[in-house]
Amino acid sequence: MAGCAQKPSEPLPPPPVINLYMCAAPAGMTAPERQPLRPVGDYTQEDVALYITDLHHWATRGWLKLSRVREHADKCVASTEEDED
Repeated sequence: MAGCAQKPSEPLPPPPVINLYMCAAPAGMTAPERQPLRPVGDYTQEDVALYITDLHHWATRGWLKLSRVREHADKCVASTEEDED
C-alpha cells in the first residue's frame, strides 16, 4: 500500500501516436462469388477439365478482387495522410 502513496520520480512518456484510417472497401469489391459446381455422379474427363478451368477463373477473379481492395486501401491511406499534412 505504501507504493500507491508515492509519486513516480519521472513523468510517464506519452503514448505512441496511432493513426486510424477509415478506409473500408465498398461492398461490391468484397462480395463473394459462387464457387464452381463440382462434377458429381458419372462424370467425364471433359467435365473435370471444365470444372478445373472454371475453378481457375474463379480463383483468378478472387485474387484480382483482393488486389483491387489493397489498391483502394493504399489510395485511401495516402489521401488521408496528404490531408493531414
